[in-house]
Amino acid sequence: MRVLILYNKLFHYRIPVWNVLASHCDLTVAYTQGDDSITKEIPCQFKTMHLPAKTFARRFLIHKDNIRKLAKEYDVIVAYGDIAWLKYSTLPWDKNTKVVFHTLGVSANYNKGYDEYKKWDKVRAYFYRRAKALAFYTDYPIAKYVKLGIPEEKMFVAPNTVSVQPLKEEREKKSILMIGTLYREKGIQLLLDAYLSLKDSVKLPVLKIVGNGPDYEIIKSWIAKHDMSHLISLEGAVYDISKKAEYFAEAIACISPKQAGLTVLESMGYGVPFITWAKAITGGEMLNIHNGKDGVIFEEDSDLVNIVRDISTNPSIYIGMGREAKKFYDENRTIHHMAQGLWDAIQYAYDS
Repeated sequence: MRVLILYNKLFHYRIPVWNVLASHCDLTVAYTQGDDSITKEIPCQFKTMHLPAKTFARRFLIHKDNIRKLAKEYDVIVAYGDIAWLKYSTLPWDKNTKVVFHTLGVSANYNKGYDEYKKWDKVRAYFYRRAKALAFYTDYPIAKYVKLGIPEEKMFVAPNTVSVQPLKEEREKKSILMIGTLYREKGIQLLLDAYLSLKDSVKLPVLKIVGNGPDYEIIKSWIAKHDMSHLISLEGAVYDISKKAEYFAEAIACISPKQAGLTVLESMGYGVPFITWAKAITGGEMLNIHNGKDGVIFEEDSDLVNIVRDISTNPSIYIGMGREAKKFYDENRTIHHMAQGLWDAIQYAYDS
């Protein structure tokens, strides 16, 4: 079967999933944003192509190529499910083109929370019901679209995830990890303030902050101002997967106060519980956390101080949560689970 994935960018974390999918079919991945330089670092088992486009009205995007003509060369198309990508979202109007929309399925951004902004739900449903199949990142949107008239049997879950590379030897769990791009919206200051308030009353694990970004220098200055370099280590950006695995291997917990993205799955995959706020910015990844079992979701900003204190005095509880997180990841959220969800949708579309 010849399959074309129409995506926005060649993300490094998607390539392992597409490589698994490529073992089932003759796969081509077309991208619009960025370039293919990542393919020089990560071997690809699929072909790639670039499809340039222009953005207008700050939101809508239209490709320069004849996407409908291109699609006719393939048996099934897996299209990026953002309805603002106009030539992708209108592909199902050609009845001879078998389209699977791969999509979050709801609104999620920094200004509005996960599925808080429902203005476009009916518009999405208008486009989605014309596709042969839908593949969502979680099962959350399925009930929404059943109510909007889309048959449940054509909806599949390809759980959003990342690959992990655990170390062969176990490491002593002795740190708390914060990892990712550093900017104010993540609530990093809450974590710093928790450390400041506890530094004289509790023996704290070293907080390792891995990442770079707009707030890097601000955090660096804050650490120096409060003389906390012995407790908080600013590690800078780390992209090497083996090096990242070392940070997770030593972490009792991973904390991101106000954002819960793919690091949730990465953390669980390494056997580290993820800790975040109940109203954290998320693309649905936070739905993987079973509060108190394999991670922690706190309600109030002030709760974070108590959580950091508890990690410091009862680390074994969080190490146990990490084992549960790893079990959940291995049984439900590996790259093979995501690839299988996509393949199930593709097969359904092909047979429709």
